[in-house]
Amino acid sequence: MDPAINTPIGAAAAALATAAALPMTTTNEETLTLVRDLARIARHLSELTAAARDRWAAWGTVTPHLQQAEALAADVTRCLSHAAGTYAFNTTRSNPTIVRLASTSTARPAA
Repeated sequence: MDPAINTPIGAAAAALATAAALPMTTTNEETLTLVRDLARIARHLSELTAAARDRWAAWGTVTPHLQQAEALAADVTRCLSHAAGTYAFNTTRSNPTIVRLASTSTARPAA
């Protein structure tokens, strides 16, 4: 197998092993890291699917399935990334310092 293809496989496997080892009673930061790792795994899955599609392009009956798998993996990546971003935004907003700054005129520079 091409070494360039092995890199995302190794990274995805490492992220999955880390995610699977975390107890469900993790901190908010650990949960956020888990969701980001899952997004990275999905991104690698999309990349690997694209590589397989490129290699098997001559197999017309296989290509549509790989295209669909690639699109689904991209959707999962986007959803997980948005979930992580939204979670990070919402947890940051509840930070007392940020809430205090947001409620005063010092939160934004004067225009």
